[in-house]
Amino acid sequence: MNIKEVACLAGVSPATVSRVLNGSKNVRKSTRRKVLQAIEESGYRPNQVARGLRLRRFQSIGLVVPDITNEFFATIARSIEDVLHEHNYNLFLCNTREDGEEERRYIKALLDKFVDGIIFVSGGFEENLDLFQGDIPVVAIDRRSNLEGVSFVTSANYEGGYLAAKHLIECGCRRILMVRDQKQVAPMEARWAGYVDCLKDYNIPYDEGLVVSIPVEREAAREYLLRMHSQLEFDGIFAATDVLAIACAHTLLRLGYSIPEDVQIVGFDNITAAEYYNPSLTTIAQEKEALGRKGAELLLERIEDPEKEPATVVLPVQLIQRASTRQY
Repeated sequence: MNIKEVACLAGVSPATVSRVLNGSKNVRKSTRRKVLQAIEESGYRPNQVARGLRLRRFQSIGLVVPDITNEFFATIARSIEDVLHEHNYNLFLCNTREDGEEERRYIKALLDKFVDGIIFVSGGFEENLDLFQGDIPVVAIDRRSNLEGVSFVTSANYEGGYLAAKHLIECGCRRILMVRDQKQVAPMEARWAGYVDCLKDYNIPYDEGLVVSIPVEREAAREYLLRMHSQLEFDGIFAATDVLAIACAHTLLRLGYSIPEDVQIVGFDNITAAEYYNPSLTTIAQEKEALGRKGAELLLERIEDPEKEPATVVLPVQLIQRASTRQY
């Protein structure tokens, strides 16, 4: 079926069918009903690409994330999808697997696929940012980009790093090992800076030997602690993600340490596993759903009003104390 055949079936002109499809108000209710009935009976489906080119609107958004198997990014993606669904937008999800070439390929594909905007969680590959030329709205979540004209939503990562170190210190720790992502992405740098400043404020010397940068993988944390636990003196661990924190706890328990008696541990993110691991994990909670919702809302605002100034939103974090640290 094409638009002319639908028009014939409804007894109207092709122009009238087009006005109905485009949501024009200059169509009588009785005529609109006839056209919609003809569309339903015929099974006609408009060519969305052609319609999008004509209206410069495709009702589709691209989302680029580094690792969809990480609960943090999966929760953000789900909350973005919920907002877009409410506004009748489709979501194209691109999982880069923390690979720079994959990220570049996906960005190029989205720019070629007629999306109205892109929500971007950077994998830390700055060379890929040159692909964005300001042609369509972009919102960055969690990891700040250096692009101009881009809205940005993140958590108070510096405050979270400070709060984690402060909690461990107030629980009696004086030798705090920080286990962080080896990528120098903005959230990780901010958490490290908060940790450093907190040590300074409590007159605890900063020791570079107590900061380790590894991939955010359970096996990487396990291998590090198996190799180094006997060579390092530490009574607390600030792991900059819950994935690393749980891996550290699991390894130390296997090595015969008691938690929190021998070593106290604080994570970051508040993923579901943090509550149900034994011992349950003290962590810095991010508002993961809010990150996604706000990112989607900012993008939709920019789509509706291209002249709207880009915004930066910083969401609060909070300490959730559980069994991996002592009560004080």
